Amino acid sequence: MSHDGQRSVTEVIGEVTRTLIPTITEQEMRQRVCEQFTASSAYSVAWIGCYNSETEAVIPAASAGFAKNPLGESTTEASFRQELATETVQRVEVTVGQNLVADPPREEWREQALEHGYRSCAFVPLVSEERLYGVLQLATDRPHGFGPAERESLAELGRTIAYACEDAESAANDDTVQGDGQTELARVTAGTAQERRLYETIISSTPDLVYAFDLDYRFVFANDALLEMWGQTYDESMGKTLLEVGYEPWHAEMHEREIDEVVETKEPIRGEVAFDHAKLGRRIYDYIFAPVLDDEGEVEAIAGTTRDITERKKTEEALQKSEERFRTLVNASSDGVYRMSPDWSEMHHLEGQGFMADTNDPTSDWLDKYVHPDDQARVVEAIDEAIRTESTFEMEHRVEQADGSVGWTFSRAVAMLNEDGDIVEWIGMASDITEQKDRERELERALDLLEKTERIADVGGWAVDVETQDVFWTDHVFELLEIDTDQEPPLEEALDMYHEADQPSVEEAIENALGSGESFDMEARIRTDRGDVRWIRLQGVPETVDGEVVSFRGAAQDITERTERERRLEDLVDKLEESNERLEQFAYAASHDLQEPLRMVSSYLRLVEDRYADALDEDGQEFLEFAVDGADRMRAMIDGLLEYSRVDTRGESLEAVDLDDVFEDVHQDLQVKIAEHDAQISAEELPHTVGDPGQLRQLFQNLLDNAIEYSGEEPPRVHISAEQANDGDEWVLSVTDEGIGIDPEQADRVFEVFQSLHSQDEYDGTGIGLALCERIVDRHGGDIWLESELGE
Repeated sequence: MSHDGQRSVTEVIGEVTRTLIPTITEQEMRQRVCEQFTASSAYSVAWIGCYNSETEAVIPAASAGFAKNPLGESTTEASFRQELATETVQRVEVTVGQNLVADPPREEWREQALEHGYRSCAFVPLVSEERLYGVLQLATDRPHGFGPAERESLAELGRTIAYACEDAESAANDDTVQGDGQTELARVTAGTAQERRLYETIISSTPDLVYAFDLDYRFVFANDALLEMWGQTYDESMGKTLLEVGYEPWHAEMHEREIDEVVETKEPIRGEVAFDHAKLGRRIYDYIFAPVLDDEGEVEAIAGTTRDITERKKTEEALQKSEERFRTLVNASSDGVYRMSPDWSEMHHLEGQGFMADTNDPTSDWLDKYVHPDDQARVVEAIDEAIRTESTFEMEHRVEQADGSVGWTFSRAVAMLNEDGDIVEWIGMASDITEQKDRERELERALDLLEKTERIADVGGWAVDVETQDVFWTDHVFELLEIDTDQEPPLEEALDMYHEADQPSVEEAIENALGSGESFDMEARIRTDRGDVRWIRLQGVPETVDGEVVSFRGAAQDITERTERERRLEDLVDKLEESNERLEQFAYAASHDLQEPLRMVSSYLRLVEDRYADALDEDGQEFLEFAVDGADRMRAMIDGLLEYSRVDTRGESLEAVDLDDVFEDVHQDLQVKIAEHDAQISAEELPHTVGDPGQLRQLFQNLLDNAIEYSGEEPPRVHISAEQANDGDEWVLSVTDEGIGIDPEQADRVFEVFQSLHSQDEYDGTGIGLALCERIVDRHGGDIWLESELGE
């Protein structure tokens, strides 16, 4: 416990001691002691049990601070208290139960602590000389319970309470005087005698020096402690002056001046002085001289008390040095720096460096103030171990930061020892590792995501130690190879897993990577542990520094299924190409073979028309016209089909083409049709592209011819425009007209072979023109579509 913490306990003990003096009965004294303890914030529960020497039992006698009266406590509660009380009786020394909530010896002890709201408890023997009067139980919810200094103070108080019990018992045993007046006189006399014995007991048992002077500077009283310091008896020293007792002249003269000042001012005076103790040598004392006034208010004597503060001064000096070390550490560090009492019950000081809130005054609630609730038990356990072993305390835990948020710290504290090897305090540093923890969590999430990604993508990672040639695999590589994780082989053995046909190329790629730093990306076959052959995509990326390979990492992806699909697809493509070739040959042959009989039919129809037209009636001439027209349309359809089948096989090679030139050529070819329909054809500046010039002319001609043909009753108005799309990687050409339009639901049909949305009576056409346009556009890697509304 810190010096400040010890003083607070001392104040409580002083208050308890004062309650002993006016006590009339022993039971009243016990109850007042319990109530005085729980009136302070230092103790939450107090209980006193009387010791019966015949039965060797501790019997409950008084209590305070309990939620319910413990005098009627349950068997479990009695067992818990009786066990520790019995241990105190047997050892006749303070017995402590620490950390009963976090680490109890038995679970029922935790239940008792939680029920009554404390963490630790102490059982103090009430013993006077050889007689044990009972046991005092105290409990506290302070994080670190009862420190060594506090236990010593409580043991001393236990002896004082025992003396008071002895005096109260003696007073109760006095003979009772009969008669009202005599009874009252006896009670007053007994009370006066009791108070005198208590005063004498307290004064004789206190380690402080208690004395009195007359107005001639002569001692008229000295307690045992002062006589021991002088090395004299009471009779040898009473009636003597300071010089006569043995004080040095300067010392005696100083006190005589102070006595004169007290007599003159009737006010106490306080000071510090150092002089020799008969047994202990040079000591430092704190003293008070106070006036003793008679009935007229005049000073009749001087009372004095002197306390040995040598140890406190040493402690203060040590603390001062510690403070200097602490301040040096604070100034030299960017981390938080703190000082703790020997048992960590109080934090003396904290410089949070903006990470945690500063603490300039000692505080006992530092655990709840700074440490995250879920980490408090771990912190307390580590502290207790460090105190027990006098070793360094260090751990990572969560804290409340200065802004109220939760952060992480790495805390490390070292015990400061005095010359006797006792801990006087702890000095520690708290590093802000919040960002490090955040990075660790991000790394964990990334690794988890990587592992899931590996499984989804069938990709595993690997690395080769460039010095030892050892190979390291991720879990998914082990699964891919179907081997156990403890079978990670060296590089030479790992290469043996590849298919014998692929081993040379893999070895060459790895050797080049390790030798020259050249990365690789290749496909190879492996043999699994079960003998299955699988395809993998193997990638390796060496890292070089100053031309030297310093690391070598890569990935392996199972592409067996993809390879099988590609093989099947290649087979299918080959078959389709073969089929398409046969179909094109058939279409060409069929179209070519149909041309000759069709030409013969057309020729004979024209001969009939020329020679026998006059012989035919009106119906016959109409029938003949239908036959000639049908033959012409059939020839046009066959020509169109030939062109359609030859788009991919008979086209010219792709080359740079100026679409403005293409438009001008087509516009010139359509001059007759443009004049017949009074059409207006316009175009914006068109781009250069790469394509088949002949097929692009066919494309423009079909589109313009189609626009003119389906213009309706109004003269055709056709416009060609161009605009860039897809960030400039593509051109979109639009042919816009004001024709009859079509139903949007029929838009896809116009690009099918031999599909026409109108009858021959309405519009001429083979139904191949737009299908041919689509085939040409497909060959050039583009798309063609129609945007229209019926009647627009």
